[in-house]
Amino acid sequence: MLQDLRMKALFFGLFTALLLAGAGFAAINFGYQETPLPEETAVSVVERFYEYVSEAKIRGGNLLINEAYKLTSGDQSRTDQALFLGIVNRYPPGFKAEIIESRVQDKHAIVTIEYKMPSSFGGIYAVRTPVHLNLDQERNTWKLDFRGDTDDQDRESIAKTNQLEILDTASGGSNSKAKSQ
Repeated sequence: MLQDLRMKALFFGLFTALLLAGAGFAAINFGYQETPLPEETAVSVVERFYEYVSEAKIRGGNLLINEAYKLTSGDQSRTDQALFLGIVNRYPPGFKAEIIESRVQDKHAIVTIEYKMPSSFGGIYAVRTPVHLNLDQERNTWKLDFRGDTDDQDRESIAKTNQLEILDTASGGSNSKAKSQ
């Protein structure tokens, strides 16, 4: 009889522990509301960014460049507007980017673009590059990672590129070793 009572107590204790664990799990998961993805897709943000840049190169002025800058995570990546302007001013007139593919993973998106560049040997060649975007959770919008801080490059490579672009922008020239999007 004592053995039977112990088994019932053990069973009741185990059942109570599982019931409480399940209730706690349900309370945590049902109370958590995931922020929905922004209404404007990552693809449309990238398209708008390159439209602003292209139009700015044709029309001139800073209004469209400022609008393009607002679509980046410049304030978080320590890219000030002067550096951004220096980089974007090196884009060729009539610069157009075509969207090739896109994918969203949690709070990050990668949109692959292709653009055409004149070759030093004559003709034109196509360049494909990924554009990384991060979800700005405060505003629930996609922001371009213009500097590539989240594109899996090593930090040393990013720092070298950043330094070259700062020097190149300050000198007003075009440093062939500096690469930007």
